[in-house]
Amino acid sequence: MHHQTKNTLLVLVTKFLALMVFIALGVGCQQQTEELVFSGSTMGSTYRVTVIAPSSFKAKDQLEGDIIEAMESVNRSMSTYLPDSELSQINLLPKDETVALSSGLNEVLQEAQRVSSLSDGAFDVTIGKAIRLWGFGQDGQITKRPSQEVINSLKQTIGYSNILLANRELTKRVDELEINLSAIAKGYAVDRVAQAIESYGQTDYLIDIGGDLRASGKNAKGVVWRVGVEKPSLTGGISQIVSINNQAIATSGDYRNFLVIDGKKYSHTIDPNTLEPVFHRLASVSVLHESAMTADALATAILSMGDVRGRRFAQDQSIAAYFILREKTGDNFKVYSTPDFSSNLVD
Repeated sequence: MHHQTKNTLLVLVTKFLALMVFIALGVGCQQQTEELVFSGSTMGSTYRVTVIAPSSFKAKDQLEGDIIEAMESVNRSMSTYLPDSELSQINLLPKDETVALSSGLNEVLQEAQRVSSLSDGAFDVTIGKAIRLWGFGQDGQITKRPSQEVINSLKQTIGYSNILLANRELTKRVDELEINLSAIAKGYAVDRVAQAIESYGQTDYLIDIGGDLRASGKNAKGVVWRVGVEKPSLTGGISQIVSINNQAIATSGDYRNFLVIDGKKYSHTIDPNTLEPVFHRLASVSVLHESAMTADALATAILSMGDVRGRRFAQDQSIAAYFILREKTGDNFKVYSTPDFSSNLVD
């Protein structure tokens, strides 16, 4: 009898321990999370950062401070609107004078020059004066089309080969050269925010700065992040849902930021070859890349190239790109995606 009681107790203890292990495993799997959302204005646009953190995470305020500082440090360095920014000071330099660069500005300029070379000049950060000439810079909008003479005279001061980068230093080869990083700095800011979040050990997040996005891990429902590619029309709407996991997506389009002169719409994307706003069938292009900075620059380069050249470039370089093309009549569009982009499409 005594032996049977011992056996019964042993079975009960074993079952109790097994139950405790099961409960512990269950609690581990069901770890409570909290959706932290930070939003506001930055770099002439808006931002929204979502982090899925464990409920035990206690550094929310510090994390928000570091996110804001990551964006502000990029703005302090690369803004053309702030007269005392690092870039504004560089734009005042005469030719042949060499200046040391901060590590961030050096990184962005190195990547800008790489994409310029890769795209045969379809991306070019030296078009700062042309951007201002067409009313898309810090001088404000224009009401009259610039003359061809003025446009032609600017061509002497423009060209990415007129920037010399070496040993984290920059030298201009021509006077009056003006750098504008609006087509790459926002993407770089997204990457910097991602670094800030990951420094806290957090790997589930979605960053959106002015439409440049980067996602890692999963959302609050435990699903890979999904984002919408906007229809290139004033009425808006979603053209395509895209899943992004440990990737960034940047869209360049001619439909949101434009001006109208004498009834004609002019896009804010300037073609570095003509120094005039792009005008073609390609209404928008979205690029996926592990770096938001690179996606930002490549999307601008491809939009500048237009439909035929842009699609060929994306295919030749194995770039994950999604194109929205205008039909000849009405507000209708057709879409095309490269094979590298197609796997991210959500039906």
